[in-house]
Amino acid sequence: MHIEFIFPYSQLAFWLGLAVLLLTGVAVLLRALEKRRQRRLTAFVDAALAPRLILGYDPVVRRPLFWLTILGTACLALALAQPHWGQAWREIRQQSHDIVLCLDTSESMNAANPLPSRLERAKQKILSILDRNPGDRFALIAFAGAPALECPLTHDLGYFKSILAATDTDTISAEGTDIAMAIREAVKVYKDETERTGLSDSASRAILLISDGEQVAGDAVQEAEKASEFARIYVIGVGDPNGTEITLPEWMSRYAGAQGGKKTHLSKLDEETLSKIAIAGKGGYIRSTPDNSDIGQIYEYINKLTAYTASSDVRLRLVNRYQWPLGLSILCFAGEGVWIAIMPWLRARRLRKIAPETGGAVGEIRHA
Repeated sequence: MHIEFIFPYSQLAFWLGLAVLLLTGVAVLLRALEKRRQRRLTAFVDAALAPRLILGYDPVVRRPLFWLTILGTACLALALAQPHWGQAWREIRQQSHDIVLCLDTSESMNAANPLPSRLERAKQKILSILDRNPGDRFALIAFAGAPALECPLTHDLGYFKSILAATDTDTISAEGTDIAMAIREAVKVYKDETERTGLSDSASRAILLISDGEQVAGDAVQEAEKASEFARIYVIGVGDPNGTEITLPEWMSRYAGAQGGKKTHLSKLDEETLSKIAIAGKGGYIRSTPDNSDIGQIYEYINKLTAYTASSDVRLRLVNRYQWPLGLSILCFAGEGVWIAIMPWLRARRLRKIAPETGGAVGEIRHA
C-alpha cells in the first residue's frame, strides 16, 4: 500500500526523528512527574506499607494512563503529518487570471542601471512572476514607439518564455516610448478575447506595465483611465530616478533629446508619470528592487483579483486519512478520563480484598 505524507519522502527521516524526540520527551516528563508524586506520598507513609494503605499508590493501576498519553500523542503527531493512502476520483479545478505584460523595449532600456541592463532586469522580473503564477494566462506586448503583440494569451509558459528570451531593443523598430499605444493594444487583446469566448470579466484581468517611463509619448494617463474599465493596470518602474548615462548612435540622438548631436544621454526613471498611469488604471506602482520584494507585492495584487475556473478535470488522487489517527488520539485522551473515573471503583475493589487480611481495620488515605 502506497502512503504519502504532507512532507516529501526525502524529509521522512527528519520528521520521524523529530517525532521520536517528542515522544521521548513526553515519556521522560511523565516518568518524572510520577516519581515526584510517589516521593511526596512516601513522605507521609512508609514505602512498604504505601501500596496497602494508599490505594491509588499502586503503579500498576496508574500505568495505563502513561501509555494512553504516549499513544494519544503519537496518533496526534501522525494526524498532523496527514497520511494519504487509497485512491478516489477528485475534480481538479485550475483557477486562473489573465495578465497582459507590456514590456518597454525602447533604447533607454539598454541602460546598465540596474545591471546588467534595465531590459534584462525587467525580463528577470517577468520570469519570477511566471514562476509564482503558473496557473495564470499571460500575453506579451513589446513596445517602443509602437506596440506589437509578441505572444497572445496562453497557458503555455514554455512558449511564452521562448518569446520573452528573444525580445530585445531591436524587436520594435519605431523609436520612442508610446505607453498609451501599448495600453490600447492590451485592451484590444481583452476585447478580442471577449469576442472569441463571449465572456467578459474585468475583475480577473490585469495589465502589467514594465518601463522606465522615459520620453513617454501620447496621453498615457488618459488611456490608462479608459483601460481601467477592462482591466486593472499595475506598473513596475525599472531604473534609477537619479539617472545614468547611456550611449546612443548618432542617428538616434535627436529622438533621445541629446543636445548638439551628442551621443550620450542621461536616462532617468520617471516615477511621477508611471505612478499617475497606475493610479488612473486603478492599480498600483512599484519600483523594481534587487531582492524581488516588488514581485511579492505584484503577486499580492494579482491574488486579490477574482480568479476564474480555466479548466476542470477528474483525476485519481490519494485520499487524506488524517481523520483515523486523529480519532484514535481523541479516543486515547478520552480513555484517560474514563480510566481516572473508574479508579475509585478499582480502589474500592482492592479495599474489599485486603480488608479480611487486616480484620476490616484498614482505612483509605485519599489523595488528589
